[in-house]
Amino acid sequence: MKKLFIGIDFSKEKIDVAIIFAEGLTETSMRLFNEFKNSVSGYKQLVKWVEESSNETEPSLWLFCGENTGDYSKPLCNFLYGRGFDMWLENAKSIKDASGIRRLKSDRTDANMIAEYAMRNNDKAIVYEPLSESLSQLRELFLYRQMVVRHRCSFQVRRGEKRLNMEKSPVKTMISQSGRHIVTELNKIDKRIAELIDSDEELAQVFTIVTSIPGIGTQNAVCLMVYTDNFRRFNFDSRKIACYYGIAPFGRDSGTSVHTDPHVHYMANRQIKAMLSQAALSAAKFNPVIASYYSRLIERGKKRQIVLNNVKNKLVHIVTAMVRNKQLFDKDYKISA
Repeated sequence: MKKLFIGIDFSKEKIDVAIIFAEGLTETSMRLFNEFKNSVSGYKQLVKWVEESSNETEPSLWLFCGENTGDYSKPLCNFLYGRGFDMWLENAKSIKDASGIRRLKSDRTDANMIAEYAMRNNDKAIVYEPLSESLSQLRELFLYRQMVVRHRCSFQVRRGEKRLNMEKSPVKTMISQSGRHIVTELNKIDKRIAELIDSDEELAQVFTIVTSIPGIGTQNAVCLMVYTDNFRRFNFDSRKIACYYGIAPFGRDSGTSVHTDPHVHYMANRQIKAMLSQAALSAAKFNPVIASYYSRLIERGKKRQIVLNNVKNKLVHIVTAMVRNKQLFDKDYKISA
């Protein structure tokens, strides 16, 4: 059982820290607060301050906790992991929903709220582990590619408009060349992604398994691997993955007046949900197993959007099971509707 809980509120330039001493749910000492730079020197000062303030509590009984803010939180998490400390990186909404009604909003109160959350829920803590170097690089490449794709779309529209409406000129030539450069850049990224996957045995194995399903292409597979930490993030639980992707339906039932049919929730990463939709449409067209499943649901009178969501769920369940069992797709696999 942890006895010292360190809540950390991340921002770009600094981190605010709160310490709570507790036995179970009973606080045993006054709370402490401090502020440090979000840099390696600040991290060292943070650890030194906690050691000096810990009342000789063993480091194994410490629990650092913070909200997952992406690049702002990653450096400190990696630093603490390297020093052997337990760091819990939790979803921001989970912390906010558990904090009740709050009137005051400041970095210090946020750090205090996070420390309280860690104290009350430390039995549910998931200790942070950094991504492998290859998977971390793959994630950055994938996110960069998504940004380039968005820019390419706008460049292509602009280039097309100028080709139709603008007379020949050096400016028009420059615009056209810029558009071609974006396409070339995208090809370079795709090549680097392929090289990175081939260079790592685990990534190559999972990628081969996932893309063995007709309908799931390179970018769909990379998206699944990146956002599930190569399927380890959810311990190969396909239901949790489907929930994270925003394709798991949930209903509402309360008393005698609130009864709604299950439907997908608005809380989801729209980017990865859209990519999974592309994979589902492709699989329903080119994968005989999925196509048969899709047709059976349509014949039963289900709406196409509901059927498409069912296909997404089925794909996630199949892919997760394949990766867990290290098995390629079996075209003779039978899906029950």
